[in-house]
Amino acid sequence: MSKRKNLLLSAALLSALSIFAGPFAFANPEAYIEKLFDLRTAITDQGKNLPGDIKKTNGEDMRTLERIFELNTSALTTIEAYFRIFKVTITSGNDTKPEAVNILNDWLNFIANQCTYDTEYLNAALKDTRNKDVIQNLNISKKNIDKLAEIAQEGIAENNKMIKK
Repeated sequence: MSKRKNLLLSAALLSALSIFAGPFAFANPEAYIEKLFDLRTAITDQGKNLPGDIKKTNGEDMRTLERIFELNTSALTTIEAYFRIFKVTITSGNDTKPEAVNILNDWLNFIANQCTYDTEYLNAALKDTRNKDVIQNLNISKKNIDKLAEIAQEGIAENNKMIKK
């Protein structure tokens, strides 16, 4: 996705959030959504360099970098899906129903659980490699996955505030 498209999507989402702010009177969903946008950019930036790094390696190091590419693709896919679910939820009416919030939170729980498995893999891979470029990519990916898990937990807390009491 181009940078211009990202900016337009971000602006549209933030505009929608401000228009439909009624159900979010006590919540600040923009904060964690913005963090997801920033994380998506960081993951995409790492992904731009991975094909070149993969070509420079072989054997297990190549497989590790390919796996990082797969983890990044999976993370980006789940983030994009969450953006779509979130957009549908906030534009569906004036009242945010508990069922809708539960769907959002279930998706964030799915993301957090996947992050746990990804982190386990990355930690094991860090122990098994000596290649500095691979280690650097593993550390970048681990930082991004840890941040994604943190944002998912923050999102759950913020989403729960959307339910009118």
